[in-house]
Amino acid sequence: MLYGILLIIASIFLVLLSAWLRLCHRRKRLRLTSSLEPNETFLSREVRTVIANAGGIYVSLTLAAAFLKLEIAEQLMFWGLSFDPIAVLSLILALLQPIFLPDNS
Repeated sequence: MLYGILLIIASIFLVLLSAWLRLCHRRKRLRLTSSLEPNETFLSREVRTVIANAGGIYVSLTLAAAFLKLEIAEQLMFWGLSFDPIAVLSLILALLQPIFLPDNS
């Protein structure tokens, strides 16, 4: 139970770190282009971006695994939590994306 709570807290921290890095990169681009447009709220835009990226990565990994006929467990248990390993990998990659590819938004 404690590990599950710690895992959720760590996930929230990674989402906030990802959002903060994206905000820094966006501000830098705005200074360079100086074009201001009305936008959605920052948090809604960042959550949508992370989920969209994770969804794209998930579909790609699922199709690659099916094409290569890889046997991947549908559910894994870790510290009492059951999850889809490809979905977790996709979410982790989407959260780490602004660290390794800062110009991609």
